[in-house]
Amino acid sequence: MKKNIIVLSMSTLGEKIYPYNFVYKENDKTGEKYYSQLEPISRMILEREGSLDKIIILATKSTQKEQEFILDPNGKNEKRTCSAIDFYKERMELKNEEKIKIVDVEEKEFTPAISKVVEMIRSLYAEKKSENELKLWIDTQGGFRNITLVMNAIISLLKTDNIEPDGIYSVNFNSKAELQPIIDQTETYKIFQFVSGINEFSRYGRAEQLEDYYDSISPENTPKVIRKMKDITEAIQMCNMIEFENYLKDLRKLVKERDTSEKNLLNIFWKQIENDYGQLLEESCTGLDIVEWFYKKKFYQQAITYIEAKLPQEWVERGILSYKVSKNRLNDLKKCLKKEWAKDENTIIDGIGIRCFKWKSIKESSKDANEFNDCSKLRNARNDGYKTLKRKWSVKNTYNNKTKVIWSTILIKEGINADTVMDIILLYKLLKNERNKFNHMSDKNDRADQETLGKVIRLFIECGREVYGD
Repeated sequence: MKKNIIVLSMSTLGEKIYPYNFVYKENDKTGEKYYSQLEPISRMILEREGSLDKIIILATKSTQKEQEFILDPNGKNEKRTCSAIDFYKERMELKNEEKIKIVDVEEKEFTPAISKVVEMIRSLYAEKKSENELKLWIDTQGGFRNITLVMNAIISLLKTDNIEPDGIYSVNFNSKAELQPIIDQTETYKIFQFVSGINEFSRYGRAEQLEDYYDSISPENTPKVIRKMKDITEAIQMCNMIEFENYLKDLRKLVKERDTSEKNLLNIFWKQIENDYGQLLEESCTGLDIVEWFYKKKFYQQAITYIEAKLPQEWVERGILSYKVSKNRLNDLKKCLKKEWAKDENTIIDGIGIRCFKWKSIKESSKDANEFNDCSKLRNARNDGYKTLKRKWSVKNTYNNKTKVIWSTILIKEGINADTVMDIILLYKLLKNERNKFNHMSDKNDRADQETLGKVIRLFIECGREVYGD
């Protein structure tokens, strides 16, 4: 037999306590009499599951204090004195004190109580011998004013350990009704998971909680858009920019073809998706738009990975830069740089950097650039090589230790501020260098801190907007 744990919050006793009848079986017209507000769900679990092995009670001082009351004024009219907790234990015939854990609650400070309950349940699950040995039940019927928030916090924290309630219940109380039905609120509480998933997505671009929410209801009916957002998240985490772009194209199509006629929670979320992804859902989306989305999410590593992998090609495709160099000379340059696998556009940008700029890293240059507050400081980084469109590259071949001179012509599109183009090329070089340090997990004291890296990415975006004409 599985062991059953129930978490409940004790209610205070009234001056007069009347009997009521509750039912928990669907279509059952007979009810069981109860007095303590917390009896029904505990009795249901005990009868249906066969045991109550651990009862965790959230209790304020007032529920632990003895008080006078009249039991069944229309019947027994019995005067009693006891606490709400003792009355519950009496009604449930709980004589084994080891089964009961009382957690003190301060009504203005819930955190310690939440922490204690979570740790108790984690400990019980840590002691179990098999995955299916325990069942967790939540009774939301009684308690203080903010019990719903407290219970939701407990459920959310346990979820991080893959501990989820087998059922969440309350009583649909109506004093004028003959029978008080127990209602299953498990699905209702999952709405909190949905809302939490929306918040997670809005802040971090992640869709795991949303997928978990739909999977917990009906995995076969989880919306395609949620699955695709999860794919995008995983591509971001793995810095897989090819998959990221492909999944983004799929997402654009799903958003465009969405059906908003059905009334469901997802329709609440469509606007959130559009607001969050913004320009990324448009066919006119540029690589710079994607970099800015990463930046706003503080996905700095992904931003600099995307800049290095995709932006040079975009600059050439948009005509911002063009170049004239023979294939043989370009191949020579790749060999000298030991980057035979690199894209042609990336090689050209790397070549520009060899001759035109003094700065090699963000950390060494941040002193001169006044922490990259504006583009005007970037001019300090230039050598004379930037003044001519004809670039002379001198690179040393490490295999034979000989210097090889390679000439090429770099053209900047007419009408675009050449200085700003040189600015984004410098920033590209610095960010690429930083990306290499990330990838190789450099432990040297030469990496930019998060704040400075963010400033450089922001400045890169600002320069890019000017060059793109946005």
